[in-house]
Amino acid sequence: MQTSSVTHSDIAMQATIGPNRNTTAAAILNGVIENTEGYTWIVDKNLQYIVCNGHLRYTLKQLSGRDVLPGDEVIDCLGMLDPTQHLPWPAIYQEAFNGTAQRFTHQLSIQQKTVFYDIRITPVREDNRIIALSCSALDITERKRAEEGLRQSELKFRSLIENSTDIITMANEEGNIFYGSPSAKNILGYEEADYMGRHVCSFIHPDSLPAVNELLQNLMQHPDELFTIDLKVFDKQGNERWVLGMASNMLQMPGINALVGNFRDITERKKAEELIKESEDLYKNLFYNSPLPKAICDAATMQLLEVNEATTQLYGYSRKEFMQMKVNDIVSPDEQLNSQEFLPKLDNLNRSSILRRHVKKNGETIFVEVWGHAINYKGRTAWMLQANDITDKIELQNQLVEKEIQRRQEVAKAVIDAQEKERTTLGRELHDNISQMLGTAKLYLNCALDTPAMKDDMITRSRNAISDVVEEIRRLSKSMIETFNKAVGLELSLNDLIQKVRAAQPFTISLYFAVPDEPQLDDKLKMTIFRIVQELLNNAIKHANATEVQVAIVQKNRQLLLTIADDGNGFDTTQKSTGIGITNIISRAELFNGRIKIESSPGKGCRMQVRFTI
Repeated sequence: MQTSSVTHSDIAMQATIGPNRNTTAAAILNGVIENTEGYTWIVDKNLQYIVCNGHLRYTLKQLSGRDVLPGDEVIDCLGMLDPTQHLPWPAIYQEAFNGTAQRFTHQLSIQQKTVFYDIRITPVREDNRIIALSCSALDITERKRAEEGLRQSELKFRSLIENSTDIITMANEEGNIFYGSPSAKNILGYEEADYMGRHVCSFIHPDSLPAVNELLQNLMQHPDELFTIDLKVFDKQGNERWVLGMASNMLQMPGINALVGNFRDITERKKAEELIKESEDLYKNLFYNSPLPKAICDAATMQLLEVNEATTQLYGYSRKEFMQMKVNDIVSPDEQLNSQEFLPKLDNLNRSSILRRHVKKNGETIFVEVWGHAINYKGRTAWMLQANDITDKIELQNQLVEKEIQRRQEVAKAVIDAQEKERTTLGRELHDNISQMLGTAKLYLNCALDTPAMKDDMITRSRNAISDVVEEIRRLSKSMIETFNKAVGLELSLNDLIQKVRAAQPFTISLYFAVPDEPQLDDKLKMTIFRIVQELLNNAIKHANATEVQVAIVQKNRQLLLTIADDGNGFDTTQKSTGIGITNIISRAELFNGRIKIESSPGKGCRMQVRFTI
C-alpha cells in the first residue's frame, strides 16, 4: 500500500487533454501515458475514464468491439481476459478515493497460461482533495517466474547447504567466522554459538596452524585462486579429526564478501591411509631387513625391479647393478628358463620351493631354495622371490651320502672279512685237527687190514678216532652258530655265554638284566643283542686286556638300553677304527634303528651304550 499526490499543475495538464488545449505540456503528458508498459488509466469520482493509454484501448476494443473514449464508464479489462477472476473494482476504487492507495498482484489464466499483473491504484490530490485515481496494471509474469526460479534456486541451495556432509564456513578479512553450515554440528559437534565471531584458528590443531596461517596469506595475496589443504582440527569433545578443505577469497564478490571454506571430514580415510602406510612400512622393513635374500621381478620380462641388502651381500652385485639385470643373469647357464617356462614353475612356489643353482658375481656356484608369489608392484604384475642359500646343507648331504656309501662298503667288507675269517678258521680246524684225526683213523683201518692179529684193536681205535672227529665237528659247528636259546630266553642264553667265557678267561664278568617284556621282544632283536654282547666280549678278551666287564640290559618304558663297560686299554674315539668288530656292531644295531654311544679314551677303558626303541 502506498499513497501518492498529484499537484495542481498535474491536474491542469490533464485538463489540457482535449481538442482545444494542445499545448506542449499536454503533448508530453499524453506521450508519457501512451508509452507506459501495461495498462494505464485515470478515472474520476464517477468511475469514468479521464484518460487511458493505447495498450488498454486496443485490448478493450479487441474484447468489447468498440473504442473507449474519455467519459466512458470504466470497464473491467482484466475480468474480460479471465472471466473466472473478477476483482471487486468498485470497492477497490472506493478504498482509494477514501485515501488508501492500493497495490496488489492479481493472478489470471489467459489461454491456459498463468499470468500475473501488478495492480496499482493511486489517489490524485489537489488542495488536499482526491479528485481522481491513477491506475495501472503491469504484466509481471516473467518477473514472477524469475522470482519463483530464484526462490526455488535459493531453496535448493539452502537445502544443499543444510543437508551437505561438508562444512561450509564464511569468515571476514580478519579470519573471524560469521557463518557456518549446519553440518558443523553433525560432523564436529559445534553449535552456531560455539563458532560465531571466533577466529578460524581457534579450532585448528597446533600441527596444522602453520599451514592455516600460510593459507590465509595466500588467500589475501591471490584472491583469484582456489586453494586445497588437509587440516587436523578439534571437534567439540577435543578429539582430533582430519578435514580436506578448499578455500577461496570472495571478499569482493557482492552478496558474499567473505573468505569461503568448504571442508570435508576425511578422518576415516586418514586412518585407513595411516594403516596402509604402516603396512607398507612394515612390508618394506620385512623386505629390506630380511636376513634372507629377497627380490622383486617383472612377471613378463623377469627384469629385476628391487632387491634387499641380503641379496647384494650374497651375490656380490650392487643394487645399481641388479637393477640392470634379469633373473636369468644369476642362474646357472644350464638351468636358465624363459618367462613362459619360468612362470609355471613360479606358480608352484606358492606351495613349495624349487632348488636352483645360482652364480655369484665372483663366479662361485651356489645352491638356493627359491620361493615366490605374485604381487602388484607399482601397478604392474610382479613376483616377489625369496632365496635361501643351502650350499653348505647340500655339501653336508653329499658328505653324508659319501660317508653312508663308505660305511656300507665297510660293512660289506666287514661281512666279507668275517666270512673269510670263518672260512679260514673252518679250513684250519678241518686241516689241522679233523683232517689229522681222520688220517689217524685211516691208518688204524689200514693196519687192521695189513695185520690180522691186530685187527680188532685197530678197528676199535679207528672207531674211537672217528667218534672224536664227530665230537670235534659238533663242537666246531656249535662255536660257529652259537646263539641264544629260544626255549630258555635271552637272559639265560647270555648267562651261559658268560659262564663259558669265565671258564676260559681269568677276568670278572657281571650281568644285570631287567627286561620285564622280554617274552614279547622280537627274536631277531634278541639275536642282535646276543651277537653284540658276544662281539664286545671277544673284543675285551682279544684287544682290551680288561680284568672286569659289566653288562647291563635295562628296559625303561619303550626304551631298551644295552650297556657294556670294561676297564681295559680303551681307545681314542676321534680316530677312525680299522677293525671290523665295531663296524659289525653298528650295522647290527642299525637293523633295529639302534643308536650307539661310545665313551672311551686311551688307558681308561671303554663304555658302549646301544639304545633301541621297542
